[in-house]
Amino acid sequence: MKIDLIRSLIRWHLKGKTLSKDKINMDNVDNILIMTNTAIGDTLFATPAIQLIKDFYPDKRIIALLNPRNFKLFSTNPNIDEIITYRGRWSYFVQTIFKLNSKNIDLTFIFHSNEPQATPLAFLSGSKYIIKIPNDKNEFNFLHYNPPTARKFNEHYIDRRLKQLEFIGIKEKFYNMQLFPVKDWYSEVDKIINKQFVHIGFQIGASSKSRMWLVDSWIELANKIFNYDDSVRIVLTGSKDDKKLANEIQHSIQSHKLLNLAGSFDLCSAAALIDRLDVLVTPDTGPLHIAAAMKTPTVAISVAGNATESNPINPEIAHIFIQKPITCNPCLNIRCKNQVCMEQISADEVFEATIKIMKEL
Repeated sequence: MKIDLIRSLIRWHLKGKTLSKDKINMDNVDNILIMTNTAIGDTLFATPAIQLIKDFYPDKRIIALLNPRNFKLFSTNPNIDEIITYRGRWSYFVQTIFKLNSKNIDLTFIFHSNEPQATPLAFLSGSKYIIKIPNDKNEFNFLHYNPPTARKFNEHYIDRRLKQLEFIGIKEKFYNMQLFPVKDWYSEVDKIINKQFVHIGFQIGASSKSRMWLVDSWIELANKIFNYDDSVRIVLTGSKDDKKLANEIQHSIQSHKLLNLAGSFDLCSAAALIDRLDVLVTPDTGPLHIAAAMKTPTVAISVAGNATESNPINPEIAHIFIQKPITCNPCLNIRCKNQVCMEQISADEVFEATIKIMKEL
C-alpha cells in the first residue's frame, strides 16, 4: 500500500510537467548524470559511452549512479568524477533525490535503470534534459528529451547507449568495455595462480537459473579438457552463492588440477582472477562482460540471452558465443526452475570451442 501511494503521488506530481526540447547547448552543461545502477554487465555496456563523453567534453563533470553491490568495480574509472549509489525501486528514492539535488545536474542519460523510478528520479533531481532509449513504452517519456523510441531487437546493448550520445553531437563509435584494475585487486589472486600453466575458468553460476549450464555438463567438459592436455588447470570462479555447485563439481572430479575459487574473493579481486585466466567458459552473465573488459578470451553459452545484443564485440579478442534457440513458449527466463533448454549445449561443442581458442593463445 505504501509503495502504491508513493507511485501515485509521483504520477500526480509529474502530470503536466515538461522539460525543454530546444537543442542542447553543451556550453551550458556542467554536470552530467549517468544512470546505470542495475547489473554489472549493464554498467560495463555503458563504459564505452562514458569514455566518449569524457573524450569529447573533458571539462564536464560525470556523476554515475551505480548499484551499491557492484560500484567498487567502477570506482577506479578515471572517466567518472563521482559515484552515488542507489539500489533502485522506492527504497532510498527520496534520499537519493536529495543527494542528486546538491550536484546541480544539467543532463541525464538513463542507460539502464529500473522504472518507474528512474525518470522521476532524474526529473526531481533537477536535470534539465533527460535522454533514454528505448522509451516508447515508458509512462514518463513526456519528460524525455528524445522522442518515443522503440527497442530495436538484435541491436547490441552498447549501440543503444551510443545512440543517446548523438543528441549531444557525439556520433563516433567505440565498443571496448572498460575496467581499470589496480595492484591491490591482484594481491591475493597472484598467490594462487601459477603463470607456468594454462588456466581455463569455469563460471558456474549466473544471474538466473535459466542461464546456468548443468553440473553434469561442467564435469564432462572438465574431464575432456584434462584428457586433452594434462598441463591445463581449471579454475572454478563465481560468488559465494556459487560455492555449493562448485563444491559438487570439485568432489566429482577430485583432481589437484582443479582449483575451486568460487566465493574466495571480493568483486574486484574476482575481476582480477578473470584477468589472469587464459580462457573463461561462462553463461551469459556478469563475468562474461568482466572478461571482455579485461580482454580475456571467452566461450559463452546461452539460450535465454541473445548473442547479438550482449556478445562481446571487441574484434581484437577471441570470443565464441554458443547460442541455442529458446525451447519453451513463452520463455519464463528468470522465473524458470528447470533449465532444460541448456541441455541443447553439449560438452563436446563447448570443448571444441575452448580448444579452438587455446590453440590461438
